[in-house]
Amino acid sequence: MPGPSTTLSARYGLTPVYPCGTTGDLFLFEHMTPTTGTFAWNQSYQIGAGWQGRVIAGPSGWMFSITTTGELRLLHYNGSGWDDLNGSQYLVLGQGWNYTAANTRNRISVDEDGVIYTLDAAGNLKAHYFNFTTKQWAVQGALLDTGLTQYNAIVATSRGVVYARNAAGAMYRYYIDFWTGATATWVKPVSTVTTGWQNLKNLSSVGGETFYAVNQNNGNLVWYGYNPVTKVWKNNKIIGNGWNNEQDVVVQSNACSRFPWETACNSFGMQDGGAVITRLNQVKKN
Repeated sequence: MPGPSTTLSARYGLTPVYPCGTTGDLFLFEHMTPTTGTFAWNQSYQIGAGWQGRVIAGPSGWMFSITTTGELRLLHYNGSGWDDLNGSQYLVLGQGWNYTAANTRNRISVDEDGVIYTLDAAGNLKAHYFNFTTKQWAVQGALLDTGLTQYNAIVATSRGVVYARNAAGAMYRYYIDFWTGATATWVKPVSTVTTGWQNLKNLSSVGGETFYAVNQNNGNLVWYGYNPVTKVWKNNKIIGNGWNNEQDVVVQSNACSRFPWETACNSFGMQDGGAVITRLNQVKKN
């Protein structure tokens, strides 16, 4: 497969943004300019209740919910309602996913392919891949890196790309290179990509190395973008305000991409899940 393109595209021309308050009410807002980051919104409406804990948006309507007891659940929103998954509105994927506390909720994120990344207190960065088509775990706890104790937050974005933030607000870019050679390699950063992120919360990505976050000082919803080909960073475009009271603000993780859409995850499941599994197994340390 070729590497990321310099062109960022939006599959449906918009991004679903999911704010969730402390009462557990989940809403869907449609941001209309995810590739350029302007203040342009369409309709919004409530799509759920009872989402106390941690809300994480995956690709193509797939959503993860972590309860306050650490139960990881998978759901799928089809645009008008929640799909039936084996006789229930959700599948229970596991227990012990303790990412609801203030000091852990920014240590979990999902990329374009639906790969879940976690960073534990010991600095271990791991990848987990649940295949939406087979309804089975394909990769669990793949250890990608160790000793990353300097970071307090991660945000996954493009395929195999994970940004990590330190206490000073500097962002570092880690990624899986699966296009240069015959075998995928794990690439570590040699310097920061950007700085000044210490006051941002609710870090999330629509894919294609495009980010949404809330400024905790003023409640502005802001947009950032990075072009990995030209290495150009677009900083801090304000696309909304009044978002400071939400417990979670997450965005569909593959609304945008720099890779061909025919290989991307869709609402029915994985398109090249085998390739995702292969590259994770090639770079893992365990």
